[in-house]
Amino acid sequence: MIKALIVEDEVDLCQLLSLQLRVMGVSNEYVNTVKEAKRKIQDNRYELMFLDLNLTDGSGFEVLSMLNDSGNNLRVVVVSAYDVERKKALDLGADFFIAKPFTKKAIEHIVQLFLKN
Repeated sequence: MIKALIVEDEVDLCQLLSLQLRVMGVSNEYVNTVKEAKRKIQDNRYELMFLDLNLTDGSGFEVLSMLNDSGNNLRVVVVSAYDVERKKALDLGADFFIAKPFTKKAIEHIVQLFLKN
């Protein structure tokens, strides 16, 4: 079973995304800060991460940089309301970028792509 980490400061959005992933058979957890995300990544093994870029204690770009430095092969889906951040996120190692507000279909598409690879 795939295990995913959701990193998003909006708790309601975490809960909705978490529920959708569980319905799709993806085990998941969520955290709301950069600090929690870094700890979870160090202490657990995830195959997929949904990462917001604008968090209360910093930027999701910090998490992307940490992943690059560690050689972790975690697949990252950046979820952001700011489409101008797309290029930077992909350049820093994100595998996918979804603009907010996103649809259920967009999440399903990403998970299906992940499952094929």
